[in-house]
Amino acid sequence: MDNSDPLLSAALLHSLADGILQAAGTPSAQAAVVAGSLVRSNLLGHDELGVRRLLTYIPQVRSGEIDPRARPKAEAIRPGAVIVHGQRAFGQLCAVHAVRELSVLAVEHGSGVAAIRDGNDVGRLGEYVGALADTGLVALAFGNAATTPVAWALPRATGSPPLIFDGLASPGAEIFAALVGGLLSGHGLPGMPGYDSDAGTVLVAVDIAAFLNPAVFREQAETFCESLSGVPGVPGEPEELVRRRRAADGVPIPARDLAGLRALLSDGTDR
Repeated sequence: MDNSDPLLSAALLHSLADGILQAAGTPSAQAAVVAGSLVRSNLLGHDELGVRRLLTYIPQVRSGEIDPRARPKAEAIRPGAVIVHGQRAFGQLCAVHAVRELSVLAVEHGSGVAAIRDGNDVGRLGEYVGALADTGLVALAFGNAATTPVAWALPRATGSPPLIFDGLASPGAEIFAALVGGLLSGHGLPGMPGYDSDAGTVLVAVDIAAFLNPAVFREQAETFCESLSGVPGVPGEPEELVRRRRAADGVPIPARDLAGLRALLSDGTDR
């Protein structure tokens, strides 16, 4: 990314994204959720999953692929298993709904699985496993069309952020993620018969208390993480460094992307 790219504060970037989404017909509450997810991706350095996604999303709204007013619904299919029917809503709303369902299911049954169907691109998988870990759960996510198709997270000591992996995986792990995310969601696999071109996402959550005293788990996880201090490649550390810098200095947005985003806002508000 060029050092001459404009820098926008997170608040200004959120306002721009929120405005674009509302101008496209998204209710304010849903727009805030989607915009917040996109901006968090930018803050962590995952720019390919950030606000530039709106350059793809808004044409999908106009074509009917995304219904900006749709609300996901959950269908329990077995104890601890749920399908989230996205109804063509923004993928971020579907994933947030799945997290909410799993935070209850996992505690009730010891573990839970949520498959998202008829949704759209969910963005950064790490956001959703991180949200589950914030509630004290171990979480995994798999996608058949995600930029990083596998993510996991687990809680550390109280007051410490979860340990989150959300990056490039080995080819074997990516194949596994594509199979689980694509087939269990019902959307299929890219390049294979029956693939419907939709993003398939599966989230899994495990309640630590079903197997071990959560305080013991957190303490030992924290001790292990502290032992990795200074070791290259520890999950989450690169993103945290980027977040601190961008929170202070602003988020770089390529001038071409920024012009396109402002055009989307203008197009929407002129209607």
